[in-house]
Amino acid sequence: MIVSSHFLSYFVDIEHLSISQICETLNDIGIEVEQCNRLQISKNVVVGKVLEKVPHPNADKLNICQVDIGEKTLQIVCGAKNVAKDQFVALALEGAKLPSKNENEAFLTIKQSTLRGVQSYGMICSSSELGLSVINDGIMVLDSSIGELVLGKELSDYAFFNQHLIEVSLTPNRGDCLCVLGIARELASAHNLMVKTPKEKEYGIALGIGRAINLSAECHIKSRLLYKVVQIDSIENALQEQIMLSYNGLLSDNVLENHKRFAMYMSGVMFDIYPLPEQAQTPTALKVRQDEKGFECVFDALGNKLCVIGVKNYAKPLESYPSLAIIQASFAPPEMLAKALFAHNIEQDPITTYRSVRGSNTELLMGASLLCELLNTYAQCSVYSGYQELDMTEESEQCLITMDFHAIPQAIGKDVQKEEIAQVLKQLNFHIEASGDGAFLHITPPPYRHDIASAQDITEEFLRIYGIKNIQPLPYKSAQKSNVTPTLLAYQNTRAIAKSALTLGFYECIHYVFYQRSKLLEWGYEVLESKLDLQNPITSELDTLRTSLIPALFESASRNHNLGFKSIKLFEIGSVYSAKREERKELGIVVSGLKTKEAYPYPKGEKWDFYSFAKEVSAIIGDFTLVETPTPPKNAHPHICADIMQDGKAVGIIAKLHPSFEKSLDLHDAFYVQIYTLQTHALDSAKPYPKLHANIRDITIIIDKCTPFHTIQEAIKALEVEDLEAIYPLDVYEDTQFALTIRLVFRAQEKSLTEEELAGRIQLVLACLEQKFSAKLKV
Repeated sequence: MIVSSHFLSYFVDIEHLSISQICETLNDIGIEVEQCNRLQISKNVVVGKVLEKVPHPNADKLNICQVDIGEKTLQIVCGAKNVAKDQFVALALEGAKLPSKNENEAFLTIKQSTLRGVQSYGMICSSSELGLSVINDGIMVLDSSIGELVLGKELSDYAFFNQHLIEVSLTPNRGDCLCVLGIARELASAHNLMVKTPKEKEYGIALGIGRAINLSAECHIKSRLLYKVVQIDSIENALQEQIMLSYNGLLSDNVLENHKRFAMYMSGVMFDIYPLPEQAQTPTALKVRQDEKGFECVFDALGNKLCVIGVKNYAKPLESYPSLAIIQASFAPPEMLAKALFAHNIEQDPITTYRSVRGSNTELLMGASLLCELLNTYAQCSVYSGYQELDMTEESEQCLITMDFHAIPQAIGKDVQKEEIAQVLKQLNFHIEASGDGAFLHITPPPYRHDIASAQDITEEFLRIYGIKNIQPLPYKSAQKSNVTPTLLAYQNTRAIAKSALTLGFYECIHYVFYQRSKLLEWGYEVLESKLDLQNPITSELDTLRTSLIPALFESASRNHNLGFKSIKLFEIGSVYSAKREERKELGIVVSGLKTKEAYPYPKGEKWDFYSFAKEVSAIIGDFTLVETPTPPKNAHPHICADIMQDGKAVGIIAKLHPSFEKSLDLHDAFYVQIYTLQTHALDSAKPYPKLHANIRDITIIIDKCTPFHTIQEAIKALEVEDLEAIYPLDVYEDTQFALTIRLVFRAQEKSLTEEELAGRIQLVLACLEQKFSAKLKV
């Protein structure tokens, strides 16, 4: 919204405030000033009067005007359509510098010129040519709204053309500031000034409003209405109104509508105007009730809808005079109106709705008095005495906020006296009553402050007027809690797994959590209890929730194989469900075809095998141990299958796909891993960096071929041999006897191990293996 310093002075005395003080104050109290521009007309632009207008002899669209500027009369050639005799106009004399439309020139200097053979000694200007907002397609016609028109007087000497335009940005809750009066109130509150508002006047007509209209409500309504009646014989535009309405995008082609919008722009009160039949013998009945959609509306005696209060006026605008007009000032509760408009998409007037849903001014009599004052000034009219009002709001509906006197000092962090708090709130027009013991405040916000509903709002209001710069800043003290939670660790772990898989060339898949029950049974997986299956599946092929990721992954692998891909590496981390429909996260990995594509040194490619696949899996999920699976799944090769152990717990299974499934899917050398317990690793703790070198010793033992290595490893770990860092198999030999080579890695932290110490530790290991597995050292 754009307000002017000239119209602010209508409500509050700001002569002692500079424009920089005004802008700084508005910014300090939360009314953001986006820009402030000087409205000033160039020198040598004066008031002139058109004495004569004749057509140009050599141009159909030009006229030759004789313009009186007081001390002399000048001949001006003008092409405006609306130029006419007896008009007061803005005449740019020779030497005047007007804003230029050419980007390369800052100003256009007016010079004596010859137009089609006729001398012209200046230019009659439009509003845009003077650097003002556009108000019409022709020249700007001056009137007494800017002050007494004196021929030859500089326009820059008029107060209206020597002021500042302030553009403010408002938050949606500050509907009270969508008018000049609202901004004036804010300045008055900040500087403890008096606000002047127009009062109701009697304009000397004997007829009372009751002879013209009869107002009644057919139900309880929450809106407020006030009516005045005016007999308008003729009406004129006011230039200063047109210019300010144009700056705010409110200018209309209808003269009466412009006066109405200007009164709304000044006061914040919403208006509607209805024509009244002049020959009516009885008062015209106006009935207020709700329509079928719950909107509060005004109807005439015949049931025609005149308006939806705060939304749209359906009456025809007054365009011919004399006419008798009903002026309706209204207020609709913004929250009620916004909810109704959200529920029902009805026809709206954007200008009206924009203001009413943000909260218009409730001071209806003040607004109506301002509009009548404008009409009495710029129209030949008679204002009927008195007014009719409809206000069903009860005192209990007013917002009453009770708060402790100490609440505001505690909130702002500064000790403020009660008297100071009361003074600031009174400046904001809050009604204040103290409790009997003086410990509490009972605060009622002014009726136009629809955004005040809590003690926090009161505190904010006090602080913005008191001034945040008056609050001494204090260091903020806080103890931040750790953001590392089990949920975060679980998420980071799953993404780390996915990143490792992607790094190794695996492709991540995302499948539906829905799957086909019969296929899960075919693959040998458990299924949900029948009562927990989907009751209304999208399709019969997605009739349950998946209990494993593997079937869908292999189906994707099969589709890729059919498309000609020879090397397939897929993985998925997703939700699966137990028979009881309990959700958990699983990791599924599948490979098929070639591990390495056909290229030197493998011209036929390199096929997947169990150990190379296990090595890839280890690079993804970390180190693990393999233990023979007692009962291989239906879909796994019975002799190439093992449980994956981490930290002594079985976390998944690794296997070659069963040949029958490979055949049905048309896959070759297919392997899979199903990790059904994703580990959530804690944060890595710092470990001392080894200062000494490792001592590596290999031992080769003759042992039963059927002995699982993990049992050998566990037996050695159980000894808790000092400085033993790692144990892993190195090689096997099979001749007449089976021999296994085991590598032992020793590393001491404080000193280097001697050969005697190493030999003693190895002897402990050999003794254990001989005792538990009848193993002997191969010589």
